[in-house]
Amino acid sequence: MNFLITSGIIGVIFGVLLLIVPNFVKNINLKVSRTMSNVDDFICKNNQGIGICLTMSGLTLLFVAYYLYKT
Repeated sequence: MNFLITSGIIGVIFGVLLLIVPNFVKNINLKVSRTMSNVDDFICKNNQGIGICLTMSGLTLLFVAYYLYKT
């Protein structure tokens, strides 16, 4: 249950960030790329589509967690 909630919140946050401030995500990528792998240019070029998909999948995970909690 906690995994669904955490994944949903992370998905919504990054989805909204990609939609509203894609340059902020790119700056985070530059800082993180020193220790981890680099984000593809594909994500930076298609930030609106990926942002919408991440937001929708995050909301779906939160809905499933809410539904499972209620039953």
